[in-house]
Amino acid sequence: MTVKSSGSLTFTEIETEWDLGSQPWSMSELYAGGSAVYSGAADGAGNAIPSSGNPISFSHFYDTTNFETTSQSSTTGTVSVPASANAIYIVTGYGAGGGGYIGADYDKAGGESAGAGGGGGAYAAGVYLGVTGGTNLTISVGSGGAAGGYFNSNSDNTLYSGSASAGGATTVVNSSGTTILSLGGGGAASSSSGGVQGPLRSNSAGSAGSYSVSGQVTSGTTSSGASLGSGTLANGSAGGNNGNCSGDDCRIDGSTGGNSGAGSGGGAGGSSSGSGTNATAGGTGGGGGGGSAQIPSIGRKAGAAGGAGAITYQFVRYS
Repeated sequence: MTVKSSGSLTFTEIETEWDLGSQPWSMSELYAGGSAVYSGAADGAGNAIPSSGNPISFSHFYDTTNFETTSQSSTTGTVSVPASANAIYIVTGYGAGGGGYIGADYDKAGGESAGAGGGGGAYAAGVYLGVTGGTNLTISVGSGGAAGGYFNSNSDNTLYSGSASAGGATTVVNSSGTTILSLGGGGAASSSSGGVQGPLRSNSAGSAGSYSVSGQVTSGTTSSGASLGSGTLANGSAGGNNGNCSGDDCRIDGSTGGNSGAGSGGGAGGSSSGSGTNATAGGTGGGGGGGSAQIPSIGRKAGAAGGAGAITYQFVRYS
């Protein structure tokens, strides 16, 4: 709540808002930049609370509010930074996963091909980044990459040479156009140089998504009492690549999708057992699995899409 704007004030009323700590209280605790009142604190009219000099008085605290860490949000697009905030706290963030590729069967090539998995997106958690109060940020979340290859006998050429889609990056860009956080999406799985009667194609797994940061803050204490730290920043992992099996009518499972930097989310490759199964889509930030292949009467199975990115954050004031 905000301190009242007129009338007599007491230490108790100021302490209720500004948390001065244990008694006895002293006037020196009221200076901005100290343990209780953060640097740059001001009243509702924009008048700064003094940081030094004499005298400081209760009247400096009329219509003042101690900034509290905001609630968690996942809002994207143009986001306003509260006037008294000076950092954005990334609770969790994920780049999106790349898509996996379809499996491939052949007539006379002497083998079958597993679809490769898409790469996993980068990850951040518990990271503080400096921002300027009263400005706007642009926050974007990456979309998961689409699976590659057509599950269509009339488009067999796409089984042997083609690519899935890469996952998109999750980013935070400040008002000056600087990207202060980029959680790269996982790369796309692909294949090349194959043909229905041979040769067996070459399979390539999706690459790992990587992160970059600018203006990270690693020390200090928020106005809500939380200690800043380095948090976690991690690249994703590359997708799996089971390659090709040898011998006509061999069976080969699809490759797994790469995990996000959080160590999870990679989609399962399709199974080649029995009638076979399609691959599984990636979870948040995870790469999609690759499709399996088995005897021609059953054929190849589809790869799967990568998981979407995500972000959750709060605005804080630290000193």
